[in-house]
Order: sequence, then C-alpha cells, then structure tokens
Amino acid sequence: MLFLAVGASRKRAVVEECKQVVADGGTAAVVVHSTQPWRRAGLPDGVALINAADLVNAAALQRTHLPMRLEQLVIYRGPRFVLHRVLRRRAKRVAGAYEKKIADRFHRRIFMPAYRRFAGGARGGPMARNLAGADRGYDWIVVADSRSMPDAVLLLDTMGGSKPGVAYSIDHVQTGAAT
Repeated sequence: MLFLAVGASRKRAVVEECKQVVADGGTAAVVVHSTQPWRRAGLPDGVALINAADLVNAAALQRTHLPMRLEQLVIYRGPRFVLHRVLRRRAKRVAGAYEKKIADRFHRRIFMPAYRRFAGGARGGPMARNLAGADRGYDWIVVADSRSMPDAVLLLDTMGGSKPGVAYSIDHVQTGAAT
C-alpha cells in the first residue's frame, strides 16, 4: 500500500493506518515532503519512508524544462558572469547579495508562481514516473491529504496496465468503497 502524505496534515492517522497494514501482514510505503518530522512520528518497522524530493532530480528537471534553463541563465548566471568581470575581487560578495536580495526573490515571487500556473508544476511528473516505474506494485494508493491529490492524479495517469485502487483512508480499502 502506498500512502501519499506530502502535506503531512494527517500524520497521526497515517501512522495508525500503517500500523494496521503491517499488523495485517501487508507492506506500506509513505511518500512525504520532508522525512525529518516523520522520523519521530512512530512509523512501524518495515514501513518505507520516501522523501518526494529524492524522487525528483532537480538538475535533470532544469535541463529538460526550457523555462527553467532560461531563468537560470538570465537571472543567475548572466549577472554573476558580468559581476565577476567588472568587480573581480569584490564580485563574490556582491553576487551573493544580488542573488539573495534580487534573484531569489524574483524566482520565488514571480517565476515559480507563473511556472506552476502555465507548466502545471514540475515536481509531480518526475515523481509520478519514478513511483510508477518502481519494482514493487501497489494494490492501493491512499491519498492522505489534499496536498497529495495532484501527485496521485499524475501517478495514476503515468501508470500503465492495471491501476491500483485509490482511497482516502484504509477504512475505504477494507470496505471496498474506493475505486
């Protein structure tokens, strides 16, 4: 059973459901945004904790998406090159200040919202392809929070062959209410 808990809003419920799956003799894997808070959550032994960021290779993502490559060139690499040519010794300090005060703000406030809106977000596609191509097949995908729903949709679209069932909790799996 694969639990998508990227938002971590139902952490306690996911832990209890994983305990129940393991007690029933099944296997579970939990995909999260950050593994740090989940390490203390009390997941039972044998439950795989998967960091969603590990499933997405940022360098490969930037190489394959032209808008990201252009943004890196125009906002970061170009100004850094010019500053190093003009200022020489002081360039490292000035370039760091430029990136922190101008380039990073532009990236977070303007580029990323626009990119998510027009490109549909870049994280879900590679993550879904990695999970869909995993060696172990999943009979059920439990979407533990609303933030994980787009990833679940992309995962189902990416999977070939027979698709697993989707549920919001394992109560729906046991009763067969989810499809």
